[in-house]
Amino acid sequence: MASRRNNNHPSQDLGDYVMRGGERIELERESDRFTAMPADARELERLRSAPGVRAVEPVTREVYRVLTTMNERDAAMSALRSDAFNTIAHHAYRPKDGEGTVFYITDRIVMRLAKSATQADMSVLLDKYKLRLLKAYERRPQTYLVQVTKDSGANPIKIANLLAREKGLVEYAEPDMINRFYSSQIPSDPLFKRQWHLDAKAGPQLLAAAAVGAPAAWDITPGERSIVVAVIDDGFDLSHPDFQGAGKVVHPRDYVDGDSTPFPEASHDDYHGTPCAGVAIAESNGRGVVGVAMGCAFMPVRFPLSASDDELVQIFEETAAHADVISCSWGPPPVNAPLPQVLSDTFTELATSGGPRGNGVVICFAAANFNAPLNADVGFAGFVWRDYDGQLRRTRGRILNGNATHPSLIAVAASTSLNRHAAYSNWGKEVCVCAPSNNFNPLDSSAFAPGLGIWTTDNERHGQDFTPRSRYTGRFGGTSSATPLVAGIAALVLSANPNLSAAEVKEILQSTADKIVDTDPDFLGAMRGAYDGNGHSDWFGFGKVNAEKAVREAKRRG
Repeated sequence: MASRRNNNHPSQDLGDYVMRGGERIELERESDRFTAMPADARELERLRSAPGVRAVEPVTREVYRVLTTMNERDAAMSALRSDAFNTIAHHAYRPKDGEGTVFYITDRIVMRLAKSATQADMSVLLDKYKLRLLKAYERRPQTYLVQVTKDSGANPIKIANLLAREKGLVEYAEPDMINRFYSSQIPSDPLFKRQWHLDAKAGPQLLAAAAVGAPAAWDITPGERSIVVAVIDDGFDLSHPDFQGAGKVVHPRDYVDGDSTPFPEASHDDYHGTPCAGVAIAESNGRGVVGVAMGCAFMPVRFPLSASDDELVQIFEETAAHADVISCSWGPPPVNAPLPQVLSDTFTELATSGGPRGNGVVICFAAANFNAPLNADVGFAGFVWRDYDGQLRRTRGRILNGNATHPSLIAVAASTSLNRHAAYSNWGKEVCVCAPSNNFNPLDSSAFAPGLGIWTTDNERHGQDFTPRSRYTGRFGGTSSATPLVAGIAALVLSANPNLSAAEVKEILQSTADKIVDTDPDFLGAMRGAYDGNGHSDWFGFGKVNAEKAVREAKRRG
């Protein structure tokens, strides 16, 4: 049976140390922060307005760091613990005379009974300290996870230390602390630190929230070689160092020259495919940049950015025989361009049952860069847009982008490094998601539009380039960059769970996307950043893709 020694009144020193792996660590309380565990989202929002609370930041999905001040800490904790809030709050700690280490505790304790202790002993301990038994560790005999309750009378550190004093009954008891780690999947490629769209820290014209959270996704998977990302575009510098590696390039096709060497050519003004591909799949090799799906295979498909209906059917069918994901950073200008039935049917079939897995191919299309509707009647006055040669044009009547509006495909819009709508990005109810890219005014490229460019691979030895005398550029952008970023994240999702269908991948990308809040009008005075009852925005679709959330959800469904 449990010891009859009276330990219900903890002595003053019980909260001054913690046991960790058998080591006693002397503690000091943090003066300007503590932790809280709100019961739900509503309680979390109320917590933010509590007296003395300066900021609330997530540490885990359950535990939040509450920032306050030295003078307000105790009052803020008391307020949260009061009946008005009824929130669990605990001190944050640091090692005595130490800096840089902060211990955040939960309301749980891991304890191991002595070999001689019985289940009856365990029941007595649970009752004595008013603990809730959460689980027994199946592979760790006599080891349990317990939860401190309001009736326990002390915080988890003190209760753990009291349990440890139950000699003959308890072998050890340690608070269940929050372990925080830095990603082990930070690429050594020197330009990665400039690839803010993958991982960002706040800076000039940059918000940390603008990135897609790639490193945390890479901790689950950097992409599997068995997952193939096809980029259909104008040509690819396959001699580029970031397209090298065993099994990196697979099934190359060139529908311009009719061979398997889809290199760009200056005579064709080819410049686009290489940077698109880099955003999706550039290899992590200690050089240059990385793609979001750096571990996946790359299928380069060159075509002349013009093709008949029959040719497009052939290109997509032959590409889908090998590719799990297809990225298309091209499409019609803002004119009436419906899909022919044969191509529409092809897209439906490929997205439903095509691909090497038979579960459908994920096909991503750029929404395009004219700040135009994807599907609308624009009236007699027409819609004014500037073509890529700089000429102003006007479309009257119907505007329809048949590629981006196909219901089985993924239409990709663009956001900026300030986590706002990219001024050029086309919009409409058919937009599925957005992804970070650069910013510019589509009617006046010399006008100021805040936002950073995208760093990726660039042509140097073949075709045209964005940055002369360099195999890399920081000047890429448009929905041309956002689209392969989404395609690469789709490839990570399939790397985490290759049994998913294309429709499930699309749903995961949409349901895990971050809702961008942008209430400012665009340069024409329109406001399309609000979300409807279904969580959809004309500017952002269902939000900005989040690589970490998407990959975690895919893994959960595995």
